[in-house]
Amino acid sequence: MTPDHSLPATPFHRMATLRPAWAGWLRPLLTLAAAFIAYVVLISVVLVLTILVLALAPGVNVALGVTSGDPTSALDVALALAIGVMWLPAGIIGVRFGGWRPLGTACSVAARPRRDLLRSLGPWGIAMGVVVVAAAGIAGAVATAITGGNDGGAGATAGAAGATGSVPQLLLVTLIVLVLAPLQAAGLELTLRGIVMQALGTWLRGPLLPLLAASAVMLIGRELSAAVLLPALALGLASATLAWKSGGLELSILLVATVTAASQLVSAVGAGTGVGAGAAAVNAAAAAPGSSSAALATTASDSAALAGGITAAAALLLLTAVSVARISAREGVRLLEPVSRPAGEPAPAPVPY
Repeated sequence: MTPDHSLPATPFHRMATLRPAWAGWLRPLLTLAAAFIAYVVLISVVLVLTILVLALAPGVNVALGVTSGDPTSALDVALALAIGVMWLPAGIIGVRFGGWRPLGTACSVAARPRRDLLRSLGPWGIAMGVVVVAAAGIAGAVATAITGGNDGGAGATAGAAGATGSVPQLLLVTLIVLVLAPLQAAGLELTLRGIVMQALGTWLRGPLLPLLAASAVMLIGRELSAAVLLPALALGLASATLAWKSGGLELSILLVATVTAASQLVSAVGAGTGVGAGAAAVNAAAAAPGSSSAALATTASDSAALAGGITAAAALLLLTAVSVARISAREGVRLLEPVSRPAGEPAPAPVPY
């Protein structure tokens, strides 16, 4: 097939316009509907299976209300992450059967994962997440030291109560987080960043509204407190910006996976301390919407969580600006120009009916 060089370059949020059959007026709505319906069905299956397993386990309370976001509880952590992981198959169903297009078109402008980009910028994406969580933990510790833990929150007594889990508990939580956090991040980015941005990008040429929409979905099913909402919005904007600027989800998945895993582990190990409370705010911000982890645990210190959330939000915005400059230098594009699919490059093959 001979490339048509009269066609413009295609940015990430416009990938669904590569073929007329993918860009019909109703196609974005079908894509979103298929993904969200599939998600509701999938989490219903997860919850039913969880209830059945707990009902068969001797001496275990089957009431799901006991899963209140405790970062040291393997049950809480596993259930919250499992609910988030369901966004991955839901997103795949949305793109493949709602949009009726190849999954790769929702992953990057190359319609596939780009290994060269991962090799050069992947470590930077991971480092961003580590720095954000570390900054939040330090800010929480400083806030606790300043207030002496007497800020009116439950965190004032958490340390004395010895809220930290046992070593076997923490090891089990660590294993669960390392396995499920990357899968959750891939699902959240595919569905809440990739599909949402490309749905709006089918109708709109400019990236501003798709970016804002992909950031605003972070408000859904989340605790309505400044400690959680500020880093949640910042993380949504950071991941959406990285996806648009780099031309794909690779860096945003690495960022969100690292933030999720690191904040979960720090909040578990540091439960009852200012460090743990600061990380808990970031963990709630990065959690899947509506899961128990999307709210601060009752042991989180108010001032430490707020300090951690504000610091994480500022760090995310600053590091995202640096990332935009790094991507521009690497790809040889202008600062406000995204990495796009080259003009005239043939569209991926259509999905057979």
